[in-house]
Amino acid sequence: MNYLTILLIALLSLASSCQKEDMPPTDGHKNIFHCKVNGVEWTPHCISDPLFGCDAVDCQYYWKDTKSFEIIAINRTNDNSTYQTMGFSKYKSSFGDNPIPYQVRIYTDWNKPAGCRFFDLDTMASRRLFILEVDTVKYLIKGSFEFTAINECQDTVQITDGYFHVNYRA
Repeated sequence: MNYLTILLIALLSLASSCQKEDMPPTDGHKNIFHCKVNGVEWTPHCISDPLFGCDAVDCQYYWKDTKSFEIIAINRTNDNSTYQTMGFSKYKSSFGDNPIPYQVRIYTDWNKPAGCRFFDLDTMASRRLFILEVDTVKYLIKGSFEFTAINECQDTVQITDGYFHVNYRA
């Protein structure tokens, strides 16, 4: 019985040591991402899992070869009254102005009826990604964005005043 108790304590300790913590990087930088969706302030939020935590923003930037950029953000409240995602990418991005190429499901509102959830990029409207700064030592990227998207129900979302200063994965 004593052996079983020790094994159980060891397993619980191991499981809790794998828990992801919402700690800022060692340089004190905290991921910043915000924009306005149809004029209303929008910031990412995710529901933390007790074992793995959560990341409301994920960014990848491959500066050494393709200069590919991708960012995804989630805004989900604990009561699921809000559940939205947005994400866009740019292959061969550069400093300054980058037009965002056509993408499907660039914005999703999971609280809408099934046929109206997914918004595709409106290529007839402004769709910009501005890469302002890249720190390849601390893996930080800073920029701004704006775009308009439309769903099959002809609802439109205008994403404006977008700004990010986030850690990226390479």
